[in-house]
Amino acid sequence: MRTLALITSLLATLSAFSAELELKSLGDAADGAKAKRKYGPYVGVSVGESFGQEGNVRIGSNSFPLDDVNGSAIFSIEVGKSWKMKRLPVMASVDVEGTFMSTSLSGSIPTAALAPSDVASYEADMNSLFFTLNGTLALDLYRYRSRIGKVAAGFRPYIGGGLGGGQVWYRNATARSASQTTGGTVAPSSVPFSVDEFINAWNWYAGVEWTWQDKYSVFLEYRDFSFGDLENMTDFSTDGYLVGFRYRY
Repeated sequence: MRTLALITSLLATLSAFSAELELKSLGDAADGAKAKRKYGPYVGVSVGESFGQEGNVRIGSNSFPLDDVNGSAIFSIEVGKSWKMKRLPVMASVDVEGTFMSTSLSGSIPTAALAPSDVASYEADMNSLFFTLNGTLALDLYRYRSRIGKVAAGFRPYIGGGLGGGQVWYRNATARSASQTTGGTVAPSSVPFSVDEFINAWNWYAGVEWTWQDKYSVFLEYRDFSFGDLENMTDFSTDGYLVGFRYRY
């Protein structure tokens, strides 16, 4: 009888242990599914504006410094994928991004050294559309959520950069000659430069992303964007901020 009772007790213990393992396995599977969603492919959209810009514009034989204009519009769409490192709290991401920017160009030089017919000032609208391949490294705090809490663990600081190319085009370009600037007359509808060019571009950025419900995140990012040299403009760069949303699936 004692033997039978011992066997019964042992079977009950094994059954309870088996049930506990099964529940734990189901929990691990659920965590794995969450991790897969959290670190898998993603899409994102963002909007922002520039803090300023710099560069040089050449019209004829004269070089004009570019006025520092802020508040220019920036729009971006990205598609990418993320991977987490097993031993380090780091997440790596690669994405393809399309960025549209719209800004105004303007500049002037003193008229004293110019001939009356020389261009003394100019204005133009500039739009650009670039596609870049970006790489990002982020500090992944999610694995420490049991210590710092889910809210704090949702923050993910990151840095990155990218290379690519795209199209730049100018519209509504006008200019004033030295005599028109001195006399205060209205500039004619002339086009000192009107170029559609395909050029290379590069950028670097730093930001912070906050994730909730595994799939969704918002981010705030500082970005510095530079163009390759154009026919009439060199050393162009602009910096600004982006605010966006990402969905991981």
